Amino acid sequence: MKTVLKLFVKDYTLFLRDKVALSLTFIVPIVLIYIFGQVFGNAGNGVEHLKLGFINNSEAPVAKKLEKILDTTKTFSLVKTYKNEKGEQVKYDTNIIKNHIKTGKFSSALVIPADAYTDTSTSLKLKYYYDPKNEFEMNLIDGMLQQTIMQQAPEIFQKSMMRQAETKLGKDKGDKFNNEIAQTVSRYFNIDTSKILNRNLNTESDTAIKSGGNNIFGNIVKVEKEQLVGKDIANPMATRSVGGWAMMFLLFTITGSATSLLDEKKSGVMIRILSAPVSRTQILWGKYLYNMSLGLLQLSVMFIFGFLVFKIDIFSNLLNLALIILASSTACTAFGMLLASLVKTTKQADGWGTFLILMMSAVGGAWFPVSFMPEGIQFFSKLTLVYWSVEGFLAVLWRGAGLADIWHYIAILFGIALVVNIVSIILFKKGNVFS
Repeated sequence: MKTVLKLFVKDYTLFLRDKVALSLTFIVPIVLIYIFGQVFGNAGNGVEHLKLGFINNSEAPVAKKLEKILDTTKTFSLVKTYKNEKGEQVKYDTNIIKNHIKTGKFSSALVIPADAYTDTSTSLKLKYYYDPKNEFEMNLIDGMLQQTIMQQAPEIFQKSMMRQAETKLGKDKGDKFNNEIAQTVSRYFNIDTSKILNRNLNTESDTAIKSGGNNIFGNIVKVEKEQLVGKDIANPMATRSVGGWAMMFLLFTITGSATSLLDEKKSGVMIRILSAPVSRTQILWGKYLYNMSLGLLQLSVMFIFGFLVFKIDIFSNLLNLALIILASSTACTAFGMLLASLVKTTKQADGWGTFLILMMSAVGGAWFPVSFMPEGIQFFSKLTLVYWSVEGFLAVLWRGAGLADIWHYIAILFGIALVVNIVSIILFKKGNVFS
């Protein structure tokens, strides 16, 4: 038994000395659990500050009340103005707000038209424009928007009806009519008559009628919906997700290939190469070009597979897709070379590579929308190459964006590659890969 215990202790001693094993066992799961908890816990408790384009062209009290509610809720951040060509902050009109949805500035907008609710209206008319580039986000916005509208509009509309009754029937007859309506509703739907007869629209204590109220007034809000982007896409889910998954697998491939420099050193291949008339710079450039070509090949194969199996349209915007693929491959290759310059063994490369790739994929939008994350994580998302690659692929495949709309994605990815490559070269010169 003593021998077994000694072997048991020996295994734990080796395990505790292995930093890679420790990180893969504890650090990676903890970080990923934290990210998933922030995303889905945040969604369960109410995602905050989702951008919603907003125009209110109506002077009706109902419209003003609805705008006030949406303006004060934590769920939405209303975008009412934009900078024009002169740099002036001006209010949106319908054409501009639709164009901004099409170009990806935000994914949805609510428009209250001038005739949304008049003295003769029997329903509140709204217009809703959207781009379902992120299905989870779109469902959440749609659900929260409907909930907000349906909780408030029935009460406002009901009070407006009572005021119209008093105006048309006179004070006494109007009060009698409203009281009879309130008693009938209360009898059959178990609603307090005081809530029904409360006419004050300006108090903060207004409470939406529930327990049947929504069933009564559920038909008073007419929302005209229009999808502006992605209507003709054959397979929306595959088109939305292909870029994220492609980037994650590309990072694993490139990282493994770049860190093969360490295997070559361990096996003695590096010594034999250095004994030939070959400089270290030439070795690095050869490895870099190989990895970049491998990345281009892998991404091309994955998108062709998506076309053949899932009918993803890759040919209608092929040139711009090729540019994003090139920029993404360049940035991924730079990441792999940086990792190879930092670690001393392939085991370290595997551990740190897995950790960094999974983390960048999680926060960069490869698995779920970045908008689901807290603002701090969203800021970190924009520091990852995964985020800019995924957004670039979405712009090309989902929106059919032209070069003018994707040049900043390309510039940022090439910029990341340039900075990371400079750092990698400095570290290679100081490191022990070639020694």
